[in-house]
Amino acid sequence: MSSYRIYQSDHSDPKLAGKKLRRQVILSVFFIFILIQVFIVFSVVLKMSEVQLLPIFLPLLGLFIYYFYKLGSKIRNLKIIGEIDFSRTSIRKKIGDSITEYQFQTIQKFELQKHLPVVGISGTLSDNFTYILKIIFLNSSSESMVVSNQPIDPRSNISIVETMKTLKRFIKSEITIET
Repeated sequence: MSSYRIYQSDHSDPKLAGKKLRRQVILSVFFIFILIQVFIVFSVVLKMSEVQLLPIFLPLLGLFIYYFYKLGSKIRNLKIIGEIDFSRTSIRKKIGDSITEYQFQTIQKFELQKHLPVVGISGTLSDNFTYILKIIFLNSSSESMVVSNQPIDPRSNISIVETMKTLKRFIKSEITIET
């Protein structure tokens, strides 16, 4: 089916880190919306020309662009530690030189949760760069990993969410997808 990258999570609670970054992105979009509205109010109500307003708003806009760039650097600095391959019968996880294969018969449940949102002009607020994939086995043990949304192969354009939806049709394990 598809192969996805596995990333190293430096945060003790990756889900909390993703929520925090998502809030920061939403607040920054809200801030730029308010900044544009204030610019329009100043120019229309106070009848100030755009030339008079630029010295005031350019530093604020520059600060916003720098802040947004810093948010994006959190995603660019993620370290790839391996890959995970999904097939019709099993999952193959490769981290470094270690290769582990899990048959679907040994898996009780899959949980897919949002992790880090896409930051930048390439995505929308609903897009995610990474997801947390939790695999719960029949013997009650579990394994969590941070996986990419897009596959390694650029020709394949199926996201991890679509892969999980496809797996739902082939296997009897429970699959939960947080949207």
